[in-house]
Amino acid sequence: GPIGSLGGLFRVPAAAAEGLPAFTDCAQLRRWYVEQALPQVGPWGLGGAPMTFATERGAVTPQASAADSTDAVGSSETGTNVQEAGVDEADVAKTDGRLVVQTRAGRLVVTDVSGTRPRELSSTTLPGGVGPDPDLLLAGDRVLLVGGEVRSLLRGGIAEDRSYTWPLPDPHTRLVSYDIADPAHPRVTSDQSVDGGAVSTRQYADGVVRVVLTNQAPALRFVQPGDGRTPARATAENREIVRSAPLSAWLPRIHDDAGDGRPLLGCGEVRHPQAPSGFGTISVLTFGIDDPASLHATGVVASGDLVYSSTDRLYVATVRSGWRERVPEQGSPFGTRPRFAPTPASTQVHAFALDGDRTTYVASGSVPGAVKDRWSFSEHDGYLRVATGLGAVWNATQNAVVVLAEDGSRLREVGRVDGLGPDEQIQSVRWFGDLAVVVTFRQTDPLYTVDLSDPAHPRVVGALKIPGFSAYLHPVGDDRLVGVGQSGTQDGATLDAQVSCFDLRDLAHLSRTDALSLGAMTGTGVGVDPHTFTYVPDQRVLVVLVSDWTSGSQRFVAVHVGADGSLTETGSWVTRHWSDRVRPLPLGAGRVALVGDVVRLVDVG
Repeated sequence: GPIGSLGGLFRVPAAAAEGLPAFTDCAQLRRWYVEQALPQVGPWGLGGAPMTFATERGAVTPQASAADSTDAVGSSETGTNVQEAGVDEADVAKTDGRLVVQTRAGRLVVTDVSGTRPRELSSTTLPGGVGPDPDLLLAGDRVLLVGGEVRSLLRGGIAEDRSYTWPLPDPHTRLVSYDIADPAHPRVTSDQSVDGGAVSTRQYADGVVRVVLTNQAPALRFVQPGDGRTPARATAENREIVRSAPLSAWLPRIHDDAGDGRPLLGCGEVRHPQAPSGFGTISVLTFGIDDPASLHATGVVASGDLVYSSTDRLYVATVRSGWRERVPEQGSPFGTRPRFAPTPASTQVHAFALDGDRTTYVASGSVPGAVKDRWSFSEHDGYLRVATGLGAVWNATQNAVVVLAEDGSRLREVGRVDGLGPDEQIQSVRWFGDLAVVVTFRQTDPLYTVDLSDPAHPRVVGALKIPGFSAYLHPVGDDRLVGVGQSGTQDGATLDAQVSCFDLRDLAHLSRTDALSLGAMTGTGVGVDPHTFTYVPDQRVLVVLVSDWTSGSQRFVAVHVGADGSLTETGSWVTRHWSDRVRPLPLGAGRVALVGDVVRLVDVG
């Protein structure tokens, strides 16, 4: 089949991972995509039947070595509660202590917070086509917006010949850079659009930005059954459409502010794992925040929707599961009709080495089970540690901590400990050098401590079982750990939002020093979005967003953590409107900016 007019596309990267399969030319790369896709082709194309409505979709946004358990962890230099020191995460609001920069209702808003009252300096309409609330990064006078591009995906739906685009075309991500040297007049310095949805945007201490994009499938015009076309014929025609698809249909492109497009990746810049991992493309963009136009990319033919990054490694993962036919035993009340049961999940992981402004794909591997989120990963001293739920997705039979090491081009398991929380789900994980704290939940909240000092032989040291669970864990110093989650009963019913404090001084004999209810019929979203939480170490105060299900209101709550592990509510501020895009940003000297529809300054000292 045709390769497409991509002259000069084959470029060999300056640094390639030894032993990782590369493509000898563009024809081989196209064949690889086609061969991975063909088994997935059916009468409706790649996947199931098409949706019957048009939609608009934006980029997906859900980010130093692990801290010692004696250290209190504050927010990043731009005010965001991050997973790893030295790795900033894009969010809807940032601060340098003097200004607050946020995206709000399709505008870039800059507010002066240096005085006793906030003063809005500018409110600038975002460029056309940018989604309403993109995330941003801030470094000095530079602001980078990373967000979805608003486009109609079906573009007319099914054509007269009963062909259509399926799966839905991938989203596009906009990268818009601003100069705010004059904060009253922000100025766009670059504007680019890239094929694919942004899964992660991170900024590192050296000013380097890395954006992870995923392209799941090419936008091809498939046929469908009907009007005399049988499912078998439709499948055969769709297979031929895939076989004939040019390489340009598979590889992502980048477009500048003039609308000119070019391939994002050269064929020599795309690699693949030893084991086939689907027909999607993971692209990692790397550039300096002061010069986005100079970006370069590396790609892997694989799928990925979960990203974790330390200061020298970036990991992209995806959970895989499926269904198997299960015939009921003789005499079953379900009769003899086949039933389907989920197959055990596994999580594929792809590793990239970070070296200055270079990003190099180095290894791939997998762990058994389903990994909950990026907080379930930690890289330390060259080892990747993963907390995973074994069994089917959402139905773990037990949980484990698995340790992986790079062995050539493979991530190889070197150690593991099983048996954490049988028949329970992982709720939260926090890593501290050679220590992991894992919370599981079904009826009670077992909090486990895992010793990782010997990577080949990790071991459970202690466990504390209490009602309720902690959806988010945060170190506050003096071997104390704060958990934010839900209170509960002994039979497993969850009640109200709750803050707990745990004493980790004796890892074999854990204790909860205090628990503070945040009100009846309340909850927090901090387990899903930790950016709604901040901790101010100098004042020993945490601030978290709380939702009141009775009144339908939201409020920020400040809680003081005593040196003895006691918890005391010290402040409460109701937000103007219900939103998941409000943030507490520490400014220094005990001042916190509560950022939402308006910016409010409070003192938590």
